[in-house]
Amino acid sequence: MNEPKISVIIPLYNAEKFIRQTLISVLASKFQDYEVLVVDDCSTDNSIAEVKKLLPHFGGRLKILSTEKNSGGAGVPRNVGIKNAAGKYFTTVDSDDFILPTALGDFFDVAEKFQADVVHMEKSFSFNDTGKATFRREDLILQKYEAGECVEEPTPEPEDLRERTRRLFEGRFIWITLGKFYRREFVVKNKIEFLNLPIAEDLFFWFKSFCLAEKYIRAPQVTNIYRRGHSSASNKIISSDKGVKLWLNILTKNISAIYKLTGEMEFFKANSSTRRDVLKFFVDKHFAMIKNLFQGLGAHEVQKIFFDELQNPALNSDGKNLVAAYLFTEKIL
Repeated sequence: MNEPKISVIIPLYNAEKFIRQTLISVLASKFQDYEVLVVDDCSTDNSIAEVKKLLPHFGGRLKILSTEKNSGGAGVPRNVGIKNAAGKYFTTVDSDDFILPTALGDFFDVAEKFQADVVHMEKSFSFNDTGKATFRREDLILQKYEAGECVEEPTPEPEDLRERTRRLFEGRFIWITLGKFYRREFVVKNKIEFLNLPIAEDLFFWFKSFCLAEKYIRAPQVTNIYRRGHSSASNKIISSDKGVKLWLNILTKNISAIYKLTGEMEFFKANSSTRRDVLKFFVDKHFAMIKNLFQGLGAHEVQKIFFDELQNPALNSDGKNLVAAYLFTEKIL
């Protein structure tokens, strides 16, 4: 059997209600030269049983892999998928989302035309999960995350990293895996991996790709449908001090990884102010998310949580020191 053109990687954990719909959306693809790798993160429900029911329909193109132990996030299963993928390109789809029948063909055509390292789709559909088994076309909402006008045709991003970072600061990039397509050799060669985090595990993976991709293509096609409103990891709201502590841990690990990467790259060595701006940009983004968890907490309570957690020896030391310096200079506390 020839190697497939595309690998579709689906991390799976306790998604028995949704995984069948996700796989059927891939099965309906008009582009047929693909494989699907479902990577189970030690589910405790009937998720794998649901996947196995569809094995005959994929004609050998559906593979089931598993992690050695539950990682608590999508990063480790995605890394397992990339390691075992055979496709020239890959994309990742969450186990409760969908792709459109034209998605794989659109991804592939853009990637081949430009010999892209990364293809970045600006728009997606979303719908609110009402608990029904199906949704109607009129329930779909077209949305975009990035600031600025959408491109009208596939458009290469500037190769100059100075210009790219300027556009990053303007809000022209979002790092979620939704609507992203990667050349597998580029990712493997550069040892780009997802961090082992419960949420926001995709930020560093995307940022490293953003920095190293020679051909980063922004495209107008809509490829993905995102489910809103149920209790997936990305939709869980952890309130009060527990949520703040969780996000501080995520923040320190992400910032430490970005700090290390930028310290190794010649561009950032020669442009220390841009390196500082990048770190500040991502700390700001994390804090914007953390602030959503402050509801019901007084200012003194928030200060105490931050102070106590920044003494926590379990936090990444480099990341902890960078965050503490940011809090001091920005007078957050």
